Parts: sequence; C-alpha cells; structure tokens
Amino acid sequence: MGAQEKVEVRSVLTPRLFALLVLFGAFMGLAGVLTTPFVPSWLGWSTLLSPSSAPLVTLFILLLLSQFAGISVKREKLVLLATAAAMGVSFCYSWVPYGIIHNTAAIRLWQYNWHPTNWAVRSYWIFGPIVSDPAEMTPIQTGGPVPWDKWAPFLAWWITYTVLWLLFFTGWISMLQERWMIVERLPYPVAIPVTMQVALASAPKGGDPRIRFFLLGALVGALVILPVIATYVNPAIPDIYGWSREPFIPWWLGCIDFSRTPLGPVIIPISVLPLNPENYVVWYIVPSKISFTVWFLQLFLITIPSQIAFYMGYYSDLPTMANRFHAFMNGAPFRWNGWYVGAAFGLIAIWLALNWKYMKEVFMKTEQSMPAKLRNIMIIGSTLGLIGLLIAAGVNPMAAPLILLSMWLIYIGAVRQMGLSYVTAVPGDWTHLPTLVKYLYIPDPGYIAIDGANARPPEMVVTLWFANRPTAVLFGYGGIIGTIPVYYKAAFDYGINLRDVTKLILAIGIVSAIIGYPVALWFSYAVGTNNTRMGMFDAWWHWVFGCPWSKVEEQFITEPLAQYLLAGFALIALVSFLNFRFVWWPLDPVGTVIALGGGFATGYILPAFIGWLVKRLVYRVGGTKLDENVGMPFAIGFVVGYLMCQIVGGIIVTVQYFLPK
Repeated sequence: MGAQEKVEVRSVLTPRLFALLVLFGAFMGLAGVLTTPFVPSWLGWSTLLSPSSAPLVTLFILLLLSQFAGISVKREKLVLLATAAAMGVSFCYSWVPYGIIHNTAAIRLWQYNWHPTNWAVRSYWIFGPIVSDPAEMTPIQTGGPVPWDKWAPFLAWWITYTVLWLLFFTGWISMLQERWMIVERLPYPVAIPVTMQVALASAPKGGDPRIRFFLLGALVGALVILPVIATYVNPAIPDIYGWSREPFIPWWLGCIDFSRTPLGPVIIPISVLPLNPENYVVWYIVPSKISFTVWFLQLFLITIPSQIAFYMGYYSDLPTMANRFHAFMNGAPFRWNGWYVGAAFGLIAIWLALNWKYMKEVFMKTEQSMPAKLRNIMIIGSTLGLIGLLIAAGVNPMAAPLILLSMWLIYIGAVRQMGLSYVTAVPGDWTHLPTLVKYLYIPDPGYIAIDGANARPPEMVVTLWFANRPTAVLFGYGGIIGTIPVYYKAAFDYGINLRDVTKLILAIGIVSAIIGYPVALWFSYAVGTNNTRMGMFDAWWHWVFGCPWSKVEEQFITEPLAQYLLAGFALIALVSFLNFRFVWWPLDPVGTVIALGGGFATGYILPAFIGWLVKRLVYRVGGTKLDENVGMPFAIGFVVGYLMCQIVGGIIVTVQYFLPK
C-alpha cells in the first residue's frame, strides 16, 4: 500500500455486534466502578480494572481459551472486543469518577475549617451539594441515602464535561493518527501488547511459534508478583521482597525512596530506585535508541551536573528531605521540570511547524476513521462547549481557552510520543499544571476577606482547580489518551475498518461516563467511604490547587521559568535536527523528553540501561529474528502475566473483604 493510499475496508460492525459490544463495555464499566473501592492501594492506585488492564486481561483469557480449549475468535472481533473493554472502563475506575467525586465531597466536609480555599467556593454548585453544615456530607463517609436532588447539577455538568473532552480528543486523534500511521508509519510500541495477543489468540493452535515464549514470559511475570500477592492475601506469609516496608514507596510497587537509604544524603539527584523486575522488562519493549537516550541523558545531563551543583552549595535542604523528587526537579539551579515541559511542548510544536501545510489542509480531508464534516463539527462543537462549561462553572473567561490549549499541547504531544515509544513521559502531573493558566495570576493577586479571614478570590480557586488534575484525569493518567491511539493502530495493522473503532470509542465512552459518575456516587453513599479499603480516593487536591499557602509564582514549577522552558525547547530542537540530519546520531528526541521527565528525573537510569543492554545482546546474538520471535514475546508475556496475576490477587482480596472476619 502506498504511503498515502486510502483503502476502503469493509465494516464488520453489524447492528447486533455493535449492541453486544456496547453491552460488554457497560458490563466492564460496572465491574470497574464497583470493584474499585475494595481493591488494595498497592494494586495500581486502587484499581482492579483500568483502561489499560481491562483489554489486556480480556485478550489473555481468550488467548488461553484458544490454546487450551480450542475456541477460535477472528482478529477483527478480538480488536473490537478489546476496544470495548478499554472504553467501558475509561470513566469507571479510581481516577474517574472517584477522584472527582471524593475531592468535591472533601471540599464540603472541610469547607468551614481552617482551610481558606474551601471557604471561597462553598457556594459553587460545581463542587457538589451546597450545604450549610459539613455534617450534611458525612453520610458519604459513613453510609446513607444519596441526596440526588442536591447532586444533580454536579452530575449533569461533570458527565457533560467528560463527554465533551472525549469528543474533543477523539476528533483530534482521529485527524492526526492516520498521518502518523499511514504516512509516517510510526511503530506504536504501546500497541504491541494488544496486537501480539490478537495475533496469537487468532492463530491456530501451534501455528505461531511465538506462543511458547509468550506463555513462558506470562508464567515468569506471574511468579514474580505472586509473593507480593500471597502476602496481601495472607499476612502470615512473609514479605520476602520487603516492598511493604520502608524505604519502599507505598504507591509505587517495588520502588525505593532513595532519600531514605544510607546513600540518600550523599547522592542527591537520585530520588527513586525501582527494583520491581516489571519496571525493567518494559524497557526491553522500548526501541533501543530511545532507551539509550534515556539512561545516557539522565546520567550525564541530569545526575552528574546536579551532583556537582550540590557540592557547590545548591540543594542544601535535600539531604534530610524524604520524597524529595519534586523539590529536586523544581529546584535551582536547573529546574529540570522546566526543561521537561519545554522539551515536551517543543516535540509537538516542531512537528506542527514542519507539517504546517498538512495542518493547513487537514480540516478539509476525510479520513478513514471519520468523515471530515463530522470530525470538524466534533472538534469545533466540543471546543465551544468546553469553554462555555468552564465559564459557567466560574472559570476566568480568558483562562477557559488557555486550559484547552494547555491540555491539547500536552496530550496531543503524548500521543506523538506513544507512536514511537512504549514508555512515555507526559507533563500532566499536578506540579507541571496549570501550564499556561497560572500566568494570569502572576504577579499574585493576593487575598480577599471571607468571614473575617484571608482567602483566595473564588474565580482564582475555580480557575486553577480546573487547570489542574481535575481536568487532566479525565483523559490522561492512563485514560483515553493512552487508549484511543492503541486501538486505531491495532485496527490499522489488521485491516479493520477504522470507523468501526471510532463508533465504539464514542458510543461506549459516553456510556462509561453515564454509568461511572452516578454509580460511584451511589456506591460511595451506600457503603460509606470509611468502610472501604480505598476511602476518600486521593482527596487532597482542594488543599493545593487553589494556591492557598503561597504565591502562585512560588507554587508548581517555581518562577522565573521562561529560561528553563526555552532551554528544554532548544535542546529538543537540536536533538531533532541532528537526529534527522545524521544517521549515526545516537540520541532520540522522544527519548530526550522521557529522560527529562520520566521516573522523577533520574529513576529510569538503571531500568533503561538494563533494558537497552539486554536488547543489544539479543540483537548481537540472534539479530532481529531472535528479538521478534523470542525477546519481544517473552517481554510482552511477562507484562501480561504480571498484570493478570495482580488482578487475580485483587479479586481474591476483594472477596476476602466481604467474608466474615
């Protein structure tokens, strides 16, 4: 097929199949939202099923059935089934909707105490029911009936807001994805766990030699995580890895907080040290040029210069600071997070500049994934709708389009990274946001008097809140940004009609949002968050995002920042030029972005180095054939087996929660 040739592929999405897939997606969404509160925190941020895990586990079960029970499923249906599983859970797991609901409930629960940000927005319906006494909100913690009438405006706004972001990014990704897939032929390593399982599950038994190494990898991956699961299932079983104790980080399984080790006060730039084997295996899946770039730059660009700066008197507060990664990445003299954001924006900005003719004409082109007219209506309509919703919620009118622009730059750039690497680094963490919006409040506007105390102006609180994690979790943080490109790529690889995938993405995504918010709200009240393992999920956002304690220029990435953003942009421009100009050039632009922002600045040095070294040895011994037939199937199998064993363990401990004590 020619680089720009359009090939019409017959649709296999009959009305009956479409209805069945929507029902399956709804079932997965319900399973996701109902299991989340009872899953232990070590399991992926209290998530049993996520947009990334649900489809991989679905395919793995079908793969096992095909190999050992003789059940055969066609490739087209496998891809569509995986798409349905991913989209069904897209708004039905921990971050969405529980993170949204529980943070707004937390605002009401503590709106009259010493926290001034909460006072400022106590009359804003966008933050849940307007209550005169925090006791009115305690049933969400202890159990009780849901006051649906008071929550109705909140639910309607958030469901609409979520669906509009789904339309916005589906339109943009479908527009750009085909150029990246068809014209540029990006490899999309993030899609390999899906595409490989589809190929293995649809092949006749014994017909694909890769199956042996895939299953071996799955077995090893399961055995690696099994001791951890065994300890949680039965606390009498010793924690042989020690991952549940200090200096290991509770929310990053198998990763050491390096600052708490004996070498922590001596080697300042190292904040975390992953020891989980899964963190190393995934780096085998990453293209070797990218993995080399990551460990090389994290060592020689970040670690060594920062250690020298420490000897010169910088980072003087870090030797005694635990969890020091944010302070290190945001601190002088380098402010690496500034470099990171500049490089991430530069990666997509340079592509846009080099492809300005395509972008100029793209709105007139009908893509295989969607008619041009419909896509344009989706993008323009969702853009206007999102701006209108934000203004209606109380966001500064100038900030509303800046929120969209910030999120567009960050997450379209993330999709570009996914086209080239399995591991990506997206500046969507709360310390990097609200990327552009914060400049509306620099210099800091100060405080106003509310009930005789100093508090932030309500508009500022609402604006900074929606410019941060409450918006980003709707599509980032393992959500639809990482889902939609994978299934377009899987469909493209197997000759499946891309419009079939688009229909499922939109239909099941909308169903997921409609299911997620009301069910999560009902379940939180019915059970009471105090009676679940999860509790109030990640409910600290209201303490930070409104900048109640410090000036805006001192929070997030500390100002002045422009020179660091420019440094990151200049670095990515230089690496991109040299990478394009010279075949021998060893550093990759995407690897540069990941090096600057991945693994808390230096946490990828060892995993990326080991992954790169093993891959180089495999190529040295057996070339691409050994990699394709043995190395990659084993690595993908390891990740899937590890994940499957985690989920089985999560199901067991969830069931245990309800058994008589």
